[in-house]
Amino acid sequence: AREGACPPSVAKQIEKDLHRTFGSVHVRGVRVPQAEALSSLRNVLLAYASHNPRVGYCQSMNFVAAVLLLVVDEETAFACLATVVERVLQGHFADDMAMSLVDGSVLRGLLSAKDPQLMRHLEEMQVAPSLVTAQWLLTCFVASAMPLSALLRVWDCLFLEGDAALPFLLRLCAALFLSRRDELLAAHDPGEVYLLLMQSGASVSSAVPLLAAAYALPWDAPLLPHALAQLRTSHAATLVADGAPEALVLAAQAAAEGAGDAAALE
Repeated sequence: AREGACPPSVAKQIEKDLHRTFGSVHVRGVRVPQAEALSSLRNVLLAYASHNPRVGYCQSMNFVAAVLLLVVDEETAFACLATVVERVLQGHFADDMAMSLVDGSVLRGLLSAKDPQLMRHLEEMQVAPSLVTAQWLLTCFVASAMPLSALLRVWDCLFLEGDAALPFLLRLCAALFLSRRDELLAAHDPGEVYLLLMQSGASVSSAVPLLAAAYALPWDAPLLPHALAQLRTSHAATLVADGAPEALVLAAQAAAEGAGDAAALE
């Protein structure tokens, strides 16, 4: 795609973020030819912004695309990025981050039912785990500091899951979160809690135990498409009642309709 194919403001933001991507904490340890890497990343992000002007470009897309480009060509990276933005995390890559807020609330509810002691402990410290888990979701765990070998194994599962990819990501968020349970319960300072969560992925030497823990969570029923759609709508309504914009309910309804349309095409 040519730079002129998307609004100059979008192209300018992409250009800024190119130089913040490779060598950042999220993809540390990765060594790639700088000029070639930046050119490929620019091509993919501009192409996507042109392909989907309604979404355009949002920060976090750069990290997803950058890791994709380590293992696939530009065309495949574009297709995978489109799948993440338009099907897996529909509504997350938006200025209002509506679905990111909704799914953060859904995850918090599932965790509260699974481990009320831990969640009460964090609430007493006024810790909002969604500040960290939202970044895990938006970057498909690039922002979790997970080693590249483990991250790619996770992504194998992500793309194999198809329309069950979002439930998979929610399971993985919970499993990674709960992997630090003892340390979180022992923490009594919010800063310590956030640091533990932000560094959670760094302790994952192999993705296998983490994936096993994620799939073992007894959430088959609530994460079925219809049940998940109801959960999202319910949590969106609760957030609106607490003062969030009404757009959250509309976003949840649109996501449910989009999931239904995708399922009908299968």
